[in-house]
Amino acid sequence: MRNPPRQRSLAEMANEQINGGAQRDRTGEAVGAAAKPDCIGPNAAGSLLGIITIPIAALSDKCK
Repeated sequence: MRNPPRQRSLAEMANEQINGGAQRDRTGEAVGAAAKPDCIGPNAAGSLLGIITIPIAALSDKCK
């Protein structure tokens, strides 16, 4: 009365190929995704394009 082994889903097989059989570190992925870059950091030289892009990025919550 043994049950046959279940077939792995495509998601499980893809995860195994991407991660090389290692378990996902969901906490580390969440911390990495939560990090927001600084708005002024990429525009340290102070170009004129920053006058437009910095407020747009700040209002769209893409940087702090």
